[in-house]
Amino acid sequence: MNGIDGTREQILALLRRRERMGVDDLARELKLAGATVRRHLDLLLRDKYVSVAPERGGAGRPRHIFAITDSGSELFRQHYVRMTRRLLNEIVSLSATETAGRSGVELADLIFVRMAERLATEYRARVEGDTLADRVRSVARLLSDEGLDFEVVEAADGARLLGRGCPCTRLLGEHDGTCDHDRVLLSRVLGVEVQPLGLEALPRDFVCGYLVPTSTPRSPLEKARAGG
Repeated sequence: MNGIDGTREQILALLRRRERMGVDDLARELKLAGATVRRHLDLLLRDKYVSVAPERGGAGRPRHIFAITDSGSELFRQHYVRMTRRLLNEIVSLSATETAGRSGVELADLIFVRMAERLATEYRARVEGDTLADRVRSVARLLSDEGLDFEVVEAADGARLLGRGCPCTRLLGEHDGTCDHDRVLLSRVLGVEVQPLGLEALPRDFVCGYLVPTSTPRSPLEKARAGG
């Protein structure tokens, strides 16, 4: 994200969703030391991506509350330019045979299928991490450059990818908490079978969600990575 590293991007994403948070709140969400979070906030303040204001809550020194600025929010909006270009490229590459007799929704579905396949091929080799959670976070960072806003939450049964801005949901009208294009994309990039989560399993402000279970048998891709 334009020179913003993973931790600072996570801080901006949290502030974008929660609006206002203190250092202790951010440290708890990110599972990092307060001093580490402060160092990242100092850099974000320097670049004017966040603002800070004191908040008094009784006796003692006021605590400092951070919020994302317009410049910080703009970093997320810029992602959609790349996604729009990909969609346009897929549209102009369609042949007359492929478009003949298809409705608008069917054409949109075909375009998303092809784009998911291209993204999976492009990103599969770039996923990093030795553990499942690390690989899931790596995928979330890669896809954030495409405007796909996923937050990773570790759970007892695996890692959950919770999404906020799926273009399939907006364009195809899928509102059951899943998008099959995203599910296939995530499964192919991670090399494991990703399971959809229903709307009832999603926290507030999320529109889709997927579980990458820890009990999933290793795929041929994972076995190849492990040398087995």
